[in-house]
Amino acid sequence: MSKILDLDIIGIDSNYSTNIKPVENIILRMDKKYPMAEYYPYLIVSDNIKTLDGKTDLFLIDPFQRKDAIKSKAKRALGVEISIAFAKKLNATMVGKWLKEVKSIYEFCKSNDCQFILSSGASSITELVSARSFESILKLIGVSPKNYWNEITEWLYIKNKVRWVYAKP
Repeated sequence: MSKILDLDIIGIDSNYSTNIKPVENIILRMDKKYPMAEYYPYLIVSDNIKTLDGKTDLFLIDPFQRKDAIKSKAKRALGVEISIAFAKKLNATMVGKWLKEVKSIYEFCKSNDCQFILSSGASSITELVSARSFESILKLIGVSPKNYWNEITEWLYIKNKVRWVYAKP
């Protein structure tokens, strides 16, 4: 499985995390900074508008609910993530509305210097979205897949550079 997904480490034992050398391809998603963040790149993630503050790197948003609330709380370079998994459960009419809302969130991100992030929302390998489908969704909302991947790569590079520095033993 790890070879198919091109992953070296799928999980880590927090009791021994200091003995594992950092791997650049792993970025931890945390709700707050934990001790293992000293050894790995990480992002502080929130899905609660009340906890959205200057330390939050990534905010998970439901396009149908909290779009207006984030407008007053968004800061420069905040990542705004939308999950495709939610849209898989919708009927055709609601998928059209979902796409319209996702497009408006993308436009909001562009105008407020936030990073738009579209994710599969997969919790298992069977829920992953194919690259062709993923890029088709990007095109439907008016986003160039090439620009999207370049922007997200740059955003992650900047976040990791600010948040994490590997100290050699």
